[in-house]
Amino acid sequence: MNMLRFDKKETTTNNKPFIAEAVFAVETISAKQQNEKQVKAKQLLDKLFPLEHGSHQEVSGYMIDYRHMVAYFKDGSHSGLKNNRNFVAYTGEKEDPSSILFKDGNGSHVDVSFGCHKGTGCVELVDIDDIQLETCTNFTQEMVAMRHWVSLVQGDEKGKPSACSEDKEYTAKSGEDYTLEYCYNI
Repeated sequence: MNMLRFDKKETTTNNKPFIAEAVFAVETISAKQQNEKQVKAKQLLDKLFPLEHGSHQEVSGYMIDYRHMVAYFKDGSHSGLKNNRNFVAYTGEKEDPSSILFKDGNGSHVDVSFGCHKGTGCVELVDIDDIQLETCTNFTQEMVAMRHWVSLVQGDEKGKPSACSEDKEYTAKSGEDYTLEYCYNI
């Protein structure tokens, strides 16, 4: 009989929220070390939103196919996410999105924006322009929450993550508008 088993060690060691872990991973890297920031950003994507096959480190392009995000590799192979529920929306064109919006199991959004193509004529790996993590501040007396975005790759001049508040508009995987306002009522 096949039974699902859980490893107790794995569940007890990951008690830190992912945002704290993500911020710590990139804040130790100087702004001048963009290659290292790229590696850490893609490692974060591998951890939070793993692909069915391969790694975000090896992706040469992303595409939206119907309601799925597809990652393409240099050798022409492709892969979807292990859990397609994490893919929520995108900006830009389906064939070449400017950014992809993910949602983790806790309901927090992660916006991954891509850099422009270098135009070398060769198949290149995708450059991540920025990863913005959603954080919310709750004001319990007024029952108001404010959404902030913590920018991991595009930090300040010292390489530290920076925060901003802004409305974001996407195209949902269903084709409808998907808007995240920075301030909203609960």
